[in-house]
Amino acid sequence: MTKPVIWALLGDKTGDNNQLLALAELIGLPFEAKRLSYNLMRAVPPRFLGASLLTLTPEARRQLAPPWPDLVIAIGRRSVPAARWLKKHHGAKLALMGHPRVAPAHFDLVVTTRQYPVPAHGNVILLPMPMSRLGERPAANAAETALLDSLPRPHLLLALGGPTKFWVLDEAAVLGAVDELLARARNFGGSALAIGSRRTPPAIMSAVRDRLGDRLIEDPAVRFAMLMHDADEIFVTADSISMLSEAIQTGKPVGMVPIQLSAKGKRRLGERPGERRHRNRDLRHIWEYLRGQRMVGTVAEPRAGDWSSDEVRKAARAVRKLIGIEQAHG
Repeated sequence: MTKPVIWALLGDKTGDNNQLLALAELIGLPFEAKRLSYNLMRAVPPRFLGASLLTLTPEARRQLAPPWPDLVIAIGRRSVPAARWLKKHHGAKLALMGHPRVAPAHFDLVVTTRQYPVPAHGNVILLPMPMSRLGERPAANAAETALLDSLPRPHLLLALGGPTKFWVLDEAAVLGAVDELLARARNFGGSALAIGSRRTPPAIMSAVRDRLGDRLIEDPAVRFAMLMHDADEIFVTADSISMLSEAIQTGKPVGMVPIQLSAKGKRRLGERPGERRHRNRDLRHIWEYLRGQRMVGTVAEPRAGDWSSDEVRKAARAVRKLIGIEQAHG
């Protein structure tokens, strides 16, 4: 049997791309990654764009060429018009991850998580948390070996995200977490260290650097994945659901560092989860789930939760079923 042509439509968000690639790899078939870029039309809600290529730059459009895919895996609202165009004009089966901003009936499968207001539908799979691509512990390079071997254990890692559409990274909360980790490290005879992301504001990086010095890891040779695997406890700012997911799936104790609603977030989402109807994600829904399932703790009391990959495997089987590879179970 001829192997199906599978496309994974990547964008510019690392966390989204990692989730997309995690699903594509779990399917267990060859696939081609198409890194799409978007023009100013990306700001138009997908429900107004239909099945079209209007949001793509010329470079991105040139990537969409024969042989046409049998299956398209996409993530997030920006990819929705182009993914629907491939389905409409070339008959591709379409699996969408995240929040499509249009009715699930437009897709063959939607794989989502609780922060998104995706309505229940027969083709919607609700995962307990985003997929992780962390994988097995990589072999350490020279820079990683030199750093990690020099730091007394336990290693307490703080992973810093940054502001999002409705949320701000609170500097006082971040520095409070750093101070608490430093105190924990002293009590245990270990080391507190931190790593930022491209979303972390420079002012917060500077403030954390003042507290931690060279234990704020800024050497690009020291990989995030290695730090996650090496850490004995992991602490993550609550804006990054993908980093929280990766941390939880290591099986290590995890603490969540709180963030705050922005003024815009208070207007759009309300002060409490579910207070207002909206089309946007509300991170509080997944925080409540993770706490309720005892998968995550606080900075003062990190928690190692029991996490099963059964739902993730179910999602991969459902995608394979779309192209007739096997039956979905469960």
